[in-house]
Amino acid sequence: MKPGHSLVRVPRRRTPGLLVALLAGLWLFSASVPAEEAPVLRAENLGDTAPFTKPLLLAVANLEQRISATTNESNRARLTHQRALVLEQLNRAILSQGGRRFVDQLPAHALQPLREAVTQARRDGDQTAEMIAILRLNNAILSQSFAGLLTTVANAWMRFAPTAEFERAFTRFEHRTTFNQVPFGRAVQQLQAPGATAPNAAEQTLIDAYQDYNQRAQVFDTVAQSLFAFVKGSSTSNRFLHWLGISALIGAIDAQPWAMDINASLLPGRQASLGQFISVGQILVATLLFLAFLGIALVLLPLLLRLLRRAWSQGTRNAPADPSHTERFVRLLRQSFLAPLRVLLVLIAIAQASRILLLRESDERMLALLSSLYVVLIVWALLRLIDNVVMLYSGTLLRRHPTLRGELVNFLASMSRFLVIVIAALYLLQHFGFDIRALLASLGIGGLAVAFAAKETIANIFGCISIIIDDMFQQGDWIVTPDGEGTVIDIGLRSTKLRTFDNAVIFLPNAYVASIDVRNWSRRKLGRRIKFTIGLEYGSDMQQVKKTVDDIRAMLIAHEGIADSGTDTSSYTRQQLAKIADAMDGYGIKRTLLVYLDALGDSSIDILIYCFSKTIDWEGWLQVKQDVILRCCAIVAANGLSIAFPSQTLYLRKDGGTALSDVGRAQPLADRATNP
Repeated sequence: MKPGHSLVRVPRRRTPGLLVALLAGLWLFSASVPAEEAPVLRAENLGDTAPFTKPLLLAVANLEQRISATTNESNRARLTHQRALVLEQLNRAILSQGGRRFVDQLPAHALQPLREAVTQARRDGDQTAEMIAILRLNNAILSQSFAGLLTTVANAWMRFAPTAEFERAFTRFEHRTTFNQVPFGRAVQQLQAPGATAPNAAEQTLIDAYQDYNQRAQVFDTVAQSLFAFVKGSSTSNRFLHWLGISALIGAIDAQPWAMDINASLLPGRQASLGQFISVGQILVATLLFLAFLGIALVLLPLLLRLLRRAWSQGTRNAPADPSHTERFVRLLRQSFLAPLRVLLVLIAIAQASRILLLRESDERMLALLSSLYVVLIVWALLRLIDNVVMLYSGTLLRRHPTLRGELVNFLASMSRFLVIVIAALYLLQHFGFDIRALLASLGIGGLAVAFAAKETIANIFGCISIIIDDMFQQGDWIVTPDGEGTVIDIGLRSTKLRTFDNAVIFLPNAYVASIDVRNWSRRKLGRRIKFTIGLEYGSDMQQVKKTVDDIRAMLIAHEGIADSGTDTSSYTRQQLAKIADAMDGYGIKRTLLVYLDALGDSSIDILIYCFSKTIDWEGWLQVKQDVILRCCAIVAANGLSIAFPSQTLYLRKDGGTALSDVGRAQPLADRATNP
């Protein structure tokens, strides 16, 4: 190994992924891979001295050699995946068996003859023999250090040691195995160079010794890195369990006479290593830890929320702030995080209890699934937070900012939910071993098919954006479409919901709504039209008719609910519309007031009354309209005139065709019918 070459590289920890919908399938997929792609254990090209006695170490060595020899990228990726699976199995085996008997090692007293062999070769001046002796000595030191590393890590693992203890063990291993192999590699390269003479027996022994050491160092380096990443991934649990003194508590319980009797009679393997069985102490400690977390979830969290509400209420009792703000915030915390936190604490309890019970078996598959569920809970909490923020604060926000549109808030909330779910799905795929970059690249190949299949959905999303940007309507607007008339409930990503006046709901695709004519009755800030005609009887004094017209006009100008040219509109026009020639039309403000003698009808003298109410509310408009009609009728009566009604004249003739009356006075049809 080169000077300064580190045997331990700290890998970047991958963030656990999420989404319950994919969790089970991905977990089952990952569980099925080892059986399908189990590497073939072969010992080819490993030298004459088989340096590995454990099949898993032999498999790692074989895969390392095959990876370095292949040039095909797909084969290299497949072999790398197989190596990762073998290393995972190897890590569990090392930790469950205490790190013993994984590599042959010489006892400490056997190193002295190897050192003497190095000294003797130097005295004899035999460079080849000296190099062989040095390689054999360092080979023994490497095996001894690796075996010590495995034993130390396994013991620390069983004691729930913190991360710092594992780091010290790997650092010591790195320092002990630092060895400059460059001169030996150059010598071997010269012996194996093209055109070189065939090596003699001593030179061939040197080549084999170098290959054995190089192979051993490479495999030990790979295993050390994988094992370090494996135990470091559980550093949080180790630190927590170490802080609680779980190992000491288990030992104290198992040391009790009654516990020793139960362990000897009911549980197997009492004389075996601590990592080979589940003891009474483990069961009791795991149960206590689970009940403690369950109590925190069910009792302590609600109590903390009550204390928080009480503390904030006392702090804001004399403050000028809105007293409902504290209640609303506490409600936001309770509705958004209480349920996810409870489930999270239960999962943590299951995970920690599993670590106490199953740690000696080193089965991390269930713990990996639980770690994915942690982030699923985070996604759940974020989705609940988005919904509750919109529900609790959108009303206040819209009141403070009248120009802010409610559907824009809903659109941003929907996009936030979508992004959270997409990011969670990508993390979940990455956590279960899928290559995200390859997945995203594959989307380019199938993008055309996906886009074609989802063209309606994409069109509706762009239709939603078009509706919001064009400001066609917003929530609460009264609109008329070819498919119905009603009030807008919501503008979603896919459809617009319309509540009709008979209390039904119409769902209209956004792409369709964006392409049709929509009449928006709510785009009026001032002025809802009142238009009707009053018919006076023929024979009325025209001077009185003119006076009636003037009186009605004066009444409308003075009416507090009718808009006219003098009505102040500054409160309705806070900003100018640069793209609209007539600002009144742009804002929907109408102040026209018209009262004129309009026509000589079939049976009446018609006066046209055309004006706009100040209110645009339907009920308020009806009240103003009713008041105007009543006042107009009172003005007509005050001027001595009568409101006409439809009438006609009937002429009755004798049998011979002679009329009984040449002229018939206009009279109601009902009177003619009773008085022919």
